[in-house]
Amino acid sequence: MTCNILEKQNETLVSLNQALQDCVATQNIDKALDLALLRQKALIEIFQSAESDPSNSAELEKLATETLERLSKEKMLLKAQSLEKRNDFLLRKSAIKAYMAPIAA
Repeated sequence: MTCNILEKQNETLVSLNQALQDCVATQNIDKALDLALLRQKALIEIFQSAESDPSNSAELEKLATETLERLSKEKMLLKAQSLEKRNDFLLRKSAIKAYMAPIAA
């Protein structure tokens, strides 16, 4: 595998990672799922190509580490968004209960 091919695949992966992170941040789940599948395919291609050329092992290790860091950030962002939505729901639920308490009495 030549360096140019690896660099091009890496650039594609970086752009997919950024687009996916943007989709997660804006809660565009459908597009995020599509991008996640594209990223998975890109990673598979990169690592399958690299199996035949062990000279790029350091670059691949760096790429794997960066990808895992991205996944961790996406997971934390999704958890934070989920917690925020849950808190909003609980606040609305409490407000409705407080509003309805005098009516029920």
